[in-house]
Amino acid sequence: MSDNNQQIADLQAQLAQLQAQQANTTIPTAASTQQAVLVRNTATGGEQAIAAVAGLLTAGPLGALASWGALRGLQGKWAPWFVLGIPAAPILGLVQFGVLGALMAPSTDYTPSNPEPTSIEQAYTAPSTTSSSLPSFNQPRNGGETTLVSKCQRLATAQEDYDFGGVMELSFQIGFEHDAPDLSVDEACSAVGVNTAV
Repeated sequence: MSDNNQQIADLQAQLAQLQAQQANTTIPTAASTQQAVLVRNTATGGEQAIAAVAGLLTAGPLGALASWGALRGLQGKWAPWFVLGIPAAPILGLVQFGVLGALMAPSTDYTPSNPEPTSIEQAYTAPSTTSSSLPSFNQPRNGGETTLVSKCQRLATAQEDYDFGGVMELSFQIGFEHDAPDLSVDEACSAVGVNTAV
């Protein structure tokens, strides 16, 4: 029995020694061995500015606003921002060009509001020009419907009204529909008796 008591005492001593050793030993946990990862739910001001500049350069002012708002809405995540921005940029550009074109569109009627000749029209039209003395390119070609004299008078009115869209449209029509050999628009109009030189 004394042997049994001795063995029990030895086992208790070993147990106490192991318990003391365990108290001094720290077991590494998963949290202490990994690096901490910062998770943000917002985009910084610098990121928002970069997104807005990228949107401005690729899709204009509307693109800057959309790009900035998308990055804020996506909480600073760049991958979905690119996925949304690549197809959106050309669409926004076309919309802006369409709106700009609609705002700058010339009116289709360049005739004066008063059908009677005014002193301005008389200044642009040479009174001595008759239809028989006009050059052959007064008549339109390429499907045009109005004469060069008519277009030049409307061009003079558009110039006076500072209608740049109308000036460009009428200048193109004059060059395309009338075969004036090596003459500028002003020279062609002058050949039919209308002064459009500003």
